[in-house]
Amino acid sequence: MRWVRRFSLVVATVLAVVFGVGTQANAAEPPQNVGWLYTAGGSGAVFFDADLAGYPSMEKITVCDNDSNERGVVAVVTGTDPRGGDMAVILRDPSNNGSCTADHENFFADGFYVYVTVCEYWGNNEANCRSARGVA
Repeated sequence: MRWVRRFSLVVATVLAVVFGVGTQANAAEPPQNVGWLYTAGGSGAVFFDADLAGYPSMEKITVCDNDSNERGVVAVVTGTDPRGGDMAVILRDPSNNGSCTADHENFFADGFYVYVTVCEYWGNNEANCRSARGVA
């Protein structure tokens, strides 16, 4: 019976190492921008800059409302924050005039995936959404 307990302990240790390394493997990904991601109707777009030039570990999110259609454009970027928790950044451009809104900060942990969604919005409604994946 003693060998069963030892074998179980070895298996548990190996599984912990394998799964622990598996969750860290994502951290090895190089930064990957999400270029311009347009709404399905083309009325707006978001740009996720994974590694802002001259500022290591800084991400920049730019959202642009390009059409006067009485709708704004909203971008939602989700991922892992630098402390390891979940993070969501929501940025809106209600301008209807082709101008853009941007924000930059160390929002996300380096090397981890981020998920970017851009939509048209009016009131509490959203439509014409598109999504993509990048790496912070």
